[in-house]
Amino acid sequence: MNKSLLTLSTDILKFLLVGLPSFLIAIPLNILLVEQCGLWKPVSYAIVLIAQTSVNFFLCRRYVFTPSRHKSILQQYLEFMSAVAVFRGMDWGLYSVLVKTTTIHYIIIQCCNVIIFSIAKFFFSKRAIEGTPTDEPPQTS
Repeated sequence: MNKSLLTLSTDILKFLLVGLPSFLIAIPLNILLVEQCGLWKPVSYAIVLIAQTSVNFFLCRRYVFTPSRHKSILQQYLEFMSAVAVFRGMDWGLYSVLVKTTTIHYIIIQCCNVIIFSIAKFFFSKRAIEGTPTDEPPQTS
């Protein structure tokens, strides 16, 4: 296995591992919001996704990616949230449709969505936090 593929594989594994704490918080939070607070499942899940994505940003920034030195943490956060919002929107849409149209338990749907959208979120998260070569200021001689 070449070094870049090994590095990429390691980064994806780290990405999945740092997502675990927010995932483990998301499940009981969704249950609490639906079963104890009586929120409509799609509203509850939207709240869960925002909380989960925010936690993921800080964990990814600390443990997975090398933050850009040329962008503020706020700019990185906003880019991360914007990039991931597309996937979270698709995640939420799929969740909402399946909860309404199937008899599958809403927590099973939530878990399946994590698997479906994780790898794509990795690549967009990486770009938001690390930036691209065009984000670097020009070198002066």
